[in-house]
Amino acid sequence: MSVIMTERLKLRPFMEGDAEAMFRNWTSDAEVARFCRWYRHKELKSTQWLLNHYLKEAAEGFEYRWAITMKDDDEAVGCVDVVGFRDHDRCAEIGYVIARRLWNKGYMTEAVKAVINELFRCGYNVVSARHHTDNPASGRVMEKCGMHFVGMDRELRKFSEYDMCDVMVYEISRPKS
Repeated sequence: MSVIMTERLKLRPFMEGDAEAMFRNWTSDAEVARFCRWYRHKELKSTQWLLNHYLKEAAEGFEYRWAITMKDDDEAVGCVDVVGFRDHDRCAEIGYVIARRLWNKGYMTEAVKAVINELFRCGYNVVSARHHTDNPASGRVMEKCGMHFVGMDRELRKFSEYDMCDVMVYEISRPKS
């Protein structure tokens, strides 16, 4: 799996020992989890289970999940990963999350732009993302990354729930060379 460097960030594979930082920085924060499809973690063991899942997938060859760290500090403060694929047009759908203290500072945009470029380098033709309609800040990240609104969809509000919500879908196509 690639390590991606940006001006202020390093995006790297998740590692053993990341669970405490994940829990402290985002998985336990109800405000961060508010528009995500997962519930906030109330105990570190839930985050440890998630990290173990990530590490297992990486060991099985899944190469499209990056821990976001600051360039000068290796503490995981967020994540960008591919959450779905469409084979007919080589599309990768991404999801992302970052610690609340880093919101509105351009870090998420910087990380997502870097991942979009990496996915294009890996041969994907389209990168898509979606956000809950009540979370326009996530849509602004997508727009700042050059993505364009392509339509509305409905999805489960949270994993293991039956409650549906409206989401806005954005895409960007690989530039023609």
